[in-house]
Amino acid sequence: MELSSNIMALPCEVLVDILSRLSLKHVHQLQTVSKQWFRTISSSHFRRLYNMKSMNRPRTLVVQVPNAKYSPGRRKMISRTIDISTMDLAVDDSEIQKEFSFEDIIAPENSFFISSNLIISNHKVCNPTTKEIINLPISSYPSVSFDVAYIPFNNTYKIVHLYGTKISPKYNFNYGGEILEFRFEILTLRDCGPIPSYWQTLPHQEWFSRKVDSTCVGNVIYWLVRRGDIMENIISMEAENEEFLSTISCPKEPYDEELALYENIQLADLNGKLCLAYYSEELSRMELYFLKDHKKQEWVKEHTINVSGMGNWFKIMGYVPLQGNNNDDIIIDGGCKLSLLYNIEERRLKRLQKFKEIIHIGLYFDRCFKLQSTRSSLQAREDMLPERDSE
Repeated sequence: MELSSNIMALPCEVLVDILSRLSLKHVHQLQTVSKQWFRTISSSHFRRLYNMKSMNRPRTLVVQVPNAKYSPGRRKMISRTIDISTMDLAVDDSEIQKEFSFEDIIAPENSFFISSNLIISNHKVCNPTTKEIINLPISSYPSVSFDVAYIPFNNTYKIVHLYGTKISPKYNFNYGGEILEFRFEILTLRDCGPIPSYWQTLPHQEWFSRKVDSTCVGNVIYWLVRRGDIMENIISMEAENEEFLSTISCPKEPYDEELALYENIQLADLNGKLCLAYYSEELSRMELYFLKDHKKQEWVKEHTINVSGMGNWFKIMGYVPLQGNNNDDIIIDGGCKLSLLYNIEERRLKRLQKFKEIIHIGLYFDRCFKLQSTRSSLQAREDMLPERDSE
């Protein structure tokens, strides 16, 4: 029997596997081949499978501000242009590719956060993959931060808003160490919407002086907080079930001899593990600790990075998988328009290209997710397609 050379003769599971390995840009283009391809690519099964596989092929998201508008006398920023670009660090000498730009109007309570592929600015959320920008419900509480967890199982995002219970500048600039009350509210974003019209208040409160940093590992959000002048702990919440976990104590080792020298402490997701990074400008190094056991509060120091001559501010952003190599590089936001790659095996830093007016660099994953969608428009697109692709 003569075998057909048409790709439509492939079993459905083989076709799905092939499509899930392509870039999202090409997947969207292939939706127009036929109704069958459109239905396959639009199915929730394919979208979840694609999103899971894309976690193994991250790109770098670069956010820049090429220009801004100020009030008379340049006392206050009124608006700014946000440039979104990406870069494939798994490919040597990869060039930065500009994706799109949008105008960001500065609100009285200005905020800008990037977490789990989403950009949240002034109660708007931007999905870089689809270039969608939508309004979030306005919260009636003073914002401290927005953090996002992605739930692969049902292809949803959970946005957690950390806020203060009173209007006070101490919630963001509490250098006196006064203990304050903080609360949480949450918003669930589902694939293709709709967008919820209000925040859901969580029955949980915390008392601390100020939030130092935050990150998301898996579907758990971690907040590094300071209570008083010295003591730092980590609050955590399992986002899918919206349950808070036991408080984690920071490792004690850096405090034994050189506490005063580590002026910057941060959290990071490194290959699905919670990393706590201590940075000392005076020592010109970063100490990277990994949480091995949540219940036992067990930390292990795995890396010491020498950053001598590289600047005075650093932020660990994540692992970059290298093709044909069992070891990964660690991408570091070096501030001042600089980004770095740290090779674990060779224990050396490499400078990446400099960027103009950079405000963020981090990992980015192609993800089949739409903030909102009109069912009628999708049906209209499908009706215009042929039943099968041409021979």
